[in-house]
Amino acid sequence: MSVSGTLLQELPVAKVTWASKPEIQVLQFTFGGRELAGISVRTLSVTTPFIRLGTNLEATLPSWECLPKDIDAAVVPAQPIETLPAQLSFLPESLRYVVSCSDRYLVDLQGSFPAYMQKFSSKSRSELRRTVRKFAEYSGGQIRWREFKSPTEMIEFHGLAVEVSSRSWKVKSGGPGFPRSPEFGKRLAERARDELVRGYMLFHSDRPVTYIHYRVEEDRLVGVHVAYDDEYGWWSPGNVLFLSVVEKLFEEQRYRYVDFGDGVLSYKQFFATNQVRCARIFYFRRTLRNLAIVGAHCALNRTSVGIGKAMGTLGLKKRIKRLMMGKQYRPSQAA
Repeated sequence: MSVSGTLLQELPVAKVTWASKPEIQVLQFTFGGRELAGISVRTLSVTTPFIRLGTNLEATLPSWECLPKDIDAAVVPAQPIETLPAQLSFLPESLRYVVSCSDRYLVDLQGSFPAYMQKFSSKSRSELRRTVRKFAEYSGGQIRWREFKSPTEMIEFHGLAVEVSSRSWKVKSGGPGFPRSPEFGKRLAERARDELVRGYMLFHSDRPVTYIHYRVEEDRLVGVHVAYDDEYGWWSPGNVLFLSVVEKLFEEQRYRYVDFGDGVLSYKQFFATNQVRCARIFYFRRTLRNLAIVGAHCALNRTSVGIGKAMGTLGLKKRIKRLMMGKQYRPSQAA
């Protein structure tokens, strides 16, 4: 698998561009993976694809004179890094707060699907083929899945995704589900008019069992949300759907990358061909309110991480995750 330096050296650094309009982002306060509260922050985000930003933090440093006066923070959603920056830095005009740091995983869609499959070991390829075959047999001899991309299709996708999400282990364990509001469905339809979103759904007979929601960013499909019906967990439906989708994307050759998006899960590393170490950075205006927000968020994160490391040392972390998922953990599982 290519590491960040190799991939970033292959791609030219682009000019840093910012969104045309501010947006409200919620800075979530979480503990042990559970959301406790959230603070709404008025932000403006970098829109340049992260793989074309380079690793120089100074290049993405916001100039407050050029940004709207009413925003609280300028956000770099994914800043490639070579070394881990300080979590909190006091700059002349900003509080630079590194909210998270993790590898960002991608599948390079150049080439062919058979060539992509060669990245896996023979044992993994055999297991994946067996997984697809077993689900096909369970589904009456065929794999039934659909792509959703038109405005009308995205309205339908929204309803189906909410249905699947409500039966997922994420929701059952207290985590966030697919947004249920009709307004969100309308936003998906609006984005579909501009070809900025895609959805994929796997079915067992007429029952939706897993989905993938992507947003389109230039030459990338970026994963936003994925979930599966917990009753179908043993059939690894996420693997079945992802392999079906990525095979079609290789045939299309419309996009260069599938970007698994934020979050660190083992299936992303398993399926990826490239990885880039990235930080999510908020540049807050230097005010007492913002300092209080950042200080509280930082303190809670450090406490949560410290407890997580202690549980990992004691061997409890994976055990608890297995109980929450309701099945044995398999590293190759896509959803």
